[in-house]
Amino acid sequence: MTTARERYEQKTRVVTFRVSNEVFKELERIKAKSGLSNADLIKLGVGVAEVEIKAKIGEASGLERMLAQLKTAIRQAQQELDGYTKEERKRRLAELDKQMEAFKLFDLGWGLEEAAFKLALLQQEAFDYFQQWAEVRKDKQAAERELLRACAREHIKKLEFDIAGFAFRSPESYQEELKEIRSEIKYCQRLLNAPDEIKAEWREFFLAQYSAKVLRAKSEKTRGRIK
Repeated sequence: MTTARERYEQKTRVVTFRVSNEVFKELERIKAKSGLSNADLIKLGVGVAEVEIKAKIGEASGLERMLAQLKTAIRQAQQELDGYTKEERKRRLAELDKQMEAFKLFDLGWGLEEAAFKLALLQQEAFDYFQQWAEVRKDKQAAERELLRACAREHIKKLEFDIAGFAFRSPESYQEELKEIRSEIKYCQRLLNAPDEIKAEWREFFLAQYSAKVLRAKSEKTRGRIK
């Protein structure tokens, strides 16, 4: 049969540790004020420590969740970037292939409209390729010829817009003017097929009025491809 002392010793452990003088004095002050024993203070300390430890574990868990979310977001962003890079590379390779095909046709003597139809290009796109081809081949005459044709097309658009405005006027007030405009359109259309026949005054007019607009459209399209 065990004694009460033995049962007490079985349920308890002797703990010996050192603390600083400041901590010891603080413990003595608390004991004197509260009447608590060292054992009571240790129990309270364990309770406080447990709460703090749980709080720290909770903080760590929250940080782990945030880290996991951040890793997921980074992985998704990288996947999107890889996908965009892959698609952009494919687009640029396809555009380069199209450009090379256009260059081959121009080398064979194909006209701008013929190459555009063959490769299913927009007029502006075909013009851009022709200008690039002329620069690479150092054919300034061909480049200017197509620039003048592009200017002529812009002038035709402007004249057709002017004709549309006649709908708001009485017929007798614009018949002579309409006749002159249609004659001018006919002349410009003829220049599209024979740009070398353009007269000096028309050449100067086209370059002064429309070359900046045509070349600006080309420049904006080039910047769009670079982006």
